[in-house]
Amino acid sequence: MLYMFDTNIVSYLLEKKSYVVERFDSLFFQNDFAISDIVRYEIQRGIFYRQSKKLQDDFDVFCKYIPVIPISSADFLLAARIYSNLRHKGQIIEDADIFIGAVAITNNAVLVTNNEEHLGRIEGLKIENWAK
Repeated sequence: MLYMFDTNIVSYLLEKKSYVVERFDSLFFQNDFAISDIVRYEIQRGIFYRQSKKLQDDFDVFCKYIPVIPISSADFLLAARIYSNLRHKGQIIEDADIFIGAVAITNNAVLVTNNEEHLGRIEGLKIENWAK
């Protein structure tokens, strides 16, 4: 199974939050893991803002072991459909969340997130919350 991490989960892993690290460690050898380009961007901008060499070093190591999946034309098309659907329902969420969800769907992945409230609105998106 492919698990893709949302930005908040990557942050928890970098911060070594035990409840997320333990879950990751227990599944590491039986599953595949990845992040999307959008998650990499969101983490990287936070690191640049904080000007933290330690966080940068930790994230560089993380990215050596966890592949970064580039956003594709199919992802953009699906994201546009998701946006339209959510807008018609009056349940719009941030574009970055829509892109992250679209990449997870097109890669048939489970998105690991602590943002069930927003990402749970995306039809067809499989999510798990490891922060509970």
